[in-house]
Amino acid sequence: MTHRFFIPSAWLTPPTVTLQDETARQIQTVLRLRPGDEITVLDNSGLEWQVRLTGLRKNEVQGQVVSHQLARGEPRLQLTLYQGILKAQKFEWVLQKGTELGISRFVPTLCQRSVVGKADDVTGKQARWERIIREAAEQSGRGRLPRLEPALSLAAAIKAASQSTEPAPLLIMPWEEASNLTLKNVWAEVKPAAAGVFIGPEGGFTAAEADLAREAGVRLVTLGPRILRAETAALAVCAAIFYDMGEWVR
Repeated sequence: MTHRFFIPSAWLTPPTVTLQDETARQIQTVLRLRPGDEITVLDNSGLEWQVRLTGLRKNEVQGQVVSHQLARGEPRLQLTLYQGILKAQKFEWVLQKGTELGISRFVPTLCQRSVVGKADDVTGKQARWERIIREAAEQSGRGRLPRLEPALSLAAAIKAASQSTEPAPLLIMPWEEASNLTLKNVWAEVKPAAAGVFIGPEGGFTAAEADLAREAGVRLVTLGPRILRAETAALAVCAAIFYDMGEWVR
């Protein structure tokens, strides 16, 4: 498998590319690639560029563009995950696996039962979370990096999602007290171009939070008789949605 690297668009000046900083170090000292080897670079435009290495210098690698094409790893559905903030390893696992599945945007969401109480508590983790997303996107064949938004309160996230119009998303909140509407029922009604999924933290959403979502037009759905952990629910729901949209077919 060809090594893939997301790079700043300024590094790409077809027909050449100049790789710098950590990317150059990884190519030279970790992967030990040499002139003549080929890699794939991604400029976050949805294109992937095949590059043949031509020269290695200290802290810099030169390459020649061989070809380019649309990346095949980008889903048609623009899916946003509003994830109630979890304990560190669990939240990072959701970011990593959600990127592999095809999620387009992550919004860390502060809920009544979140393990952290305010947005400032997660600000320092942004760089680490972005690195996890980038590495997962490179590994899984993505052509664009999922956006990681600043943390929002649940109320602010619901308001922003319900007011979005480009395109207007189908909004879903799995909740253990929902009894009638299933994910399959909702998805049978419409195949949207965009969707948003609200997943609670450890302990789930409170009744008041579910009422707030319902009043804003979010569809409350049941996931069946079993209670899923937050990180399991996030990935199970997103995987089911992508399957129903045909994203599991090559």
